[in-house]
Amino acid sequence: METIDSDSIPPGIKERRQKAKIDENGILQENILFRSPSYAAAFVIGGHVNGLVEWKTKDGVSLKEIENS
Repeated sequence: METIDSDSIPPGIKERRQKAKIDENGILQENILFRSPSYAAAFVIGGHVNGLVEWKTKDGVSLKEIENS
């Protein structure tokens, strides 16, 4: 499966995306630890994003909302 990265993705995240074990269905086959929610989101999306806003519970509550409560 080909990964497509935006120019804004941090180089370390881009390298992790290229080396990650991902199956033919696009499912990550290993655990990867990130320093921040934004780096984790950049890994998934392939571009720069705010992980505190993008990561949400199944009920739509963002990490930022959880952090502030």
